[in-house]
Amino acid sequence: MFDGTGAEGFSADVGISNGKVIEVGRISAAGATEIDAKGKIVTPGFVDIHTHYDGQVLWEDRTEPSSAHGVTTAVMGNCGVGFAPCRKDDRERLVSLMEGVEDVPEVVMSEGLPWNWESFEEYLDVVAARRRDIDVVAQLPHACLRVYVMGARASSGEVATAEDRAEMRRIAAAAVRAGAIGLGTSRSIFHRDRNGVSIPTKDAGEAELNAIAEGMVSAGPSVIEALIDYDHLEEEFGLLKRIGRMYAVPISFTVVQTMDQPHAGRRALELIGEANREGVKMRGQVFGRPTGMVLGLNLSFNPFSFFPTYQTLAPLPLARRVAEMRKSEVKKRILGEKPVETKFVALKMLGKLEDMYPLGDPPNYEPAPEDSVAARARRVGVAPLEMAYDILLGNEGRDVMFVPFTNYIEGNLLC
Repeated sequence: MFDGTGAEGFSADVGISNGKVIEVGRISAAGATEIDAKGKIVTPGFVDIHTHYDGQVLWEDRTEPSSAHGVTTAVMGNCGVGFAPCRKDDRERLVSLMEGVEDVPEVVMSEGLPWNWESFEEYLDVVAARRRDIDVVAQLPHACLRVYVMGARASSGEVATAEDRAEMRRIAAAAVRAGAIGLGTSRSIFHRDRNGVSIPTKDAGEAELNAIAEGMVSAGPSVIEALIDYDHLEEEFGLLKRIGRMYAVPISFTVVQTMDQPHAGRRALELIGEANREGVKMRGQVFGRPTGMVLGLNLSFNPFSFFPTYQTLAPLPLARRVAEMRKSEVKKRILGEKPVETKFVALKMLGKLEDMYPLGDPPNYEPAPEDSVAARARRVGVAPLEMAYDILLGNEGRDVMFVPFTNYIEGNLLC
């Protein structure tokens, strides 16, 4: 038994009556139904506070993979992306944003979303009408709110007017009254739609965030979740801290260690500690694994995605593409090229061969530096890009590689 407090595990009986745990310890009485869980791990249900099931909960009854890992409640609407509120003319824009930010395939959303809502309250009703294996709760996605209120102006960097802010305040209050637990937003330069356009919330002003927070807390207890721009950590943190202090709203944001800001994670934790000592409730959302990209011929991207010759092969079915890439003349031509110009924000990550690893089966998310593509290439005396090429062709083109770009900068999970 692990009780969730951080204490060491212990052996115990668990008594359940009418769906509730009523006793933990040594229970001598017999139960109407008994489960022998010796050798297993028993825990309270996990609450996953950062998920993107906003669409999946509308087309599937099972909330996997979370429900397969002991999660019993999942929080949606993170990073400001989602699907409500939404006018009919903005549906494609929100799909493009979710595809770009979270790599959810467009075809899945286009076929799976019923779009039988406009307001956030109506969206919650549609979610509630479906049976599913775990509980879900939703935050109001800031990008959806901004696009709903401002239309095309939301993505052009315009500052919300007083009328815009008043409408956002009204909608935020209505969302909380309907069941939203707060707001999800993003100020990250890495969050863009499929066409490379920044997320509409990136430069949202303090007055706008204040109006939303004011609306939420007027309707009930609320939280704010954010992904911030770590190039401006102190400024971004100060903004969130002021909102947290003014409206007594708990705030959490993603704590990351990036290649460009390797010490930012430590500084963020220091700032969070200072804020809590001052009475402002702030928490860091810290990943249990490095985050990055999984690359492969059968996935969204691979190191050659923007090479001219590969782009001519990309539309081919996987088997035919692999057959073409195995031809010596094709391989030579691709390896002799450079990627074409593109707005793809993570382009440089596709060439980080010192930090790119074969993922393996089972997957290894904590690889050693000597296992990188570049290190393997040095050991056998070939160019790193050629090593990446050969790895991608493994298992008939189904082998994949992993390039972590946050929280693994020093080859470990420490930040």
